[in-house]
Amino acid sequence: MKNTFKVENDEIIFRRANLNDNLEQIAELVYFTDPFIYPFWFNNSIKKAQKFLPKLMKEEGHLFSIDNFYIAYDKQTKEIVGILCAIDKTSKLKIDYDKYKKINHNYKFTLEHYVEEVEKEVLESEDTDMLYISNICIKEVLRGKKIGSKLIGYWISQMEEKGYNRFALDCLLHNLRAKNLYHSMGFKEMKEIVGFDGTDHSHVEVVSFLRKKGAYYPEEFQASSLDKNGVKNKAHK
Repeated sequence: MKNTFKVENDEIIFRRANLNDNLEQIAELVYFTDPFIYPFWFNNSIKKAQKFLPKLMKEEGHLFSIDNFYIAYDKQTKEIVGILCAIDKTSKLKIDYDKYKKINHNYKFTLEHYVEEVEKEVLESEDTDMLYISNICIKEVLRGKKIGSKLIGYWISQMEEKGYNRFALDCLLHNLRAKNLYHSMGFKEMKEIVGFDGTDHSHVEVVSFLRKKGAYYPEEFQASSLDKNGVKNKAHK
């Protein structure tokens, strides 16, 4: 399988998520994606996120539908250690906001405004070959081991094979670690904007990134350059 890599001494598999995966582990990583949105959304409770987000993953037509997730899975610990969530223009987000009124005000407010921004950024864009990455997170103790880079690289290689040519995402302006990662993967800074921080109190400065097909990123991050044991194929020098 070309979607298997060796990272340090652990075997990490990169693949699309499914409903047989540990949805609570995915929900926990979603929670830590953003320092504002999800703590506000779930009243600073990871357990609330783990209880509620899996319900959304089982629904179709939702930003957090399981089909929108790709994961990094550690076969040794049997844990999901990284997630990437992305949508495209073919996604038909059909969210019944009235259904969620009873959850809490924070959830309804966040969902309305966050999805509104996503739709404006991607679903209403003229770029039919563009994907928008809404969530990326690697388990904190494993950061710095290139798992995030390889997850993005694997995902991009899969999406390019399907005909997608443009990949967009947003990043907090002062998150230098994330910005350096995206630069290393061929993403270019397009503009600085005041973005939605998930609350009804304030906004934050974010940078909008875009990567076009064919942009440079290190060969070691390409799924096609590694064999099933995580060793570079001889054809890729």
